[in-house]
Amino acid sequence: MVFFKLSKTVITLLSLLHCWPTTTAAAVSDPLPDIGTTAGGILSINQELALGDFYQRQMRARAPIINDPLLSQYINQLGNKLVFNAHSVLTPFHFYLINNDRINAFAFFGGNVVLHSSLLWHTENESELASVIAHEIAHITQRHLARAMEKTKSTAPLTWVGMLGSVLLTMANPQAGMAALNSTIAGNQQGIISFTQLNEQEADRLGIQILQRSGFDPQAMASFLRKLADQARYADAPLEILQTHPLPESRVSDVRNRADQMPAGSVNSSQEYWFAKVRILAMYSQKNNLRDDLFIRLNKSTREQQLAAKYGQAIMFFQTKNYGHSRHILEPLLAQQPNNIWFLDLITDIDLAENKNAQAIARLQQAMSRKQIRTQNT
Repeated sequence: MVFFKLSKTVITLLSLLHCWPTTTAAAVSDPLPDIGTTAGGILSINQELALGDFYQRQMRARAPIINDPLLSQYINQLGNKLVFNAHSVLTPFHFYLINNDRINAFAFFGGNVVLHSSLLWHTENESELASVIAHEIAHITQRHLARAMEKTKSTAPLTWVGMLGSVLLTMANPQAGMAALNSTIAGNQQGIISFTQLNEQEADRLGIQILQRSGFDPQAMASFLRKLADQARYADAPLEILQTHPLPESRVSDVRNRADQMPAGSVNSSQEYWFAKVRILAMYSQKNNLRDDLFIRLNKSTREQQLAAKYGQAIMFFQTKNYGHSRHILEPLLAQQPNNIWFLDLITDIDLAENKNAQAIARLQQAMSRKQIRTQNT
């Protein structure tokens, strides 16, 4: 119980230190969507928020969500940077990481965006990761789920009645409602797939604009889609992301053409991207070959990537309870960057593991004092 209280104290202090700026969504509206209405006649925004709230509670209870404060902060900071440069934003946004080796991302009612952890392994840079998130943001701002229901209303009225009834049932009786909704959708799968291909094209069109306005490389969306297409050719089983996001060759070409019309320029990935990448592999993955290969490549690259490789090696020593080696790597890094939250998080974990509880708390209090002084001087 004492250890739990001390851990809670350390987490609280870390959270106070880790106050990165938040953003507010742009209040500008795009013209009407390319493929139809805004779906206001099917579900209200409040109903979408209620469904989204139900979904995220179910997901928290059942899915392997990575409840890591640093990774959650990074993903939400990146996501909200993109949301700030999106149009037609009608809901708050929440971004989640699920520990899953299969490449995928998806959006749901209420501004919920879910990313599989494997996206951090398979993206080559932060712009590629941002391109996936921007695409999912566009699905939500264009209300593609609600619009799919509206299309079903006009093309298959009986299916729509069943779908709407299932949604309403879900709000009253979640378990029964979701089962009914899945059954209804399965009965009209081909129509939904055809409509989804149009959704994907629109999400690409708006997503690449969000990406470019947010200061990322628009070519990254095309490069990541090309990578997915190449992997799909040689995969024994269909890539999960391609089951939920159809990828005809024409879609790749269209994204490439749009990117070519935008200003070109090299965009460096943030230091946080490299820290998040190695943290995912070192703490939450069994992909030892991917991890070792990544550390070797990072050690031969830029200063930021070399720093991330050292951080990742310190994590690996910590994971194997080799606290002395982990501390030996980390302390020189902390000497250079005493307020680096990624380093402070790990060094205080080492302190606690070695029963140096007072040292962990003192370390964080000193960091908070330095932060307050800097704030006062700016």
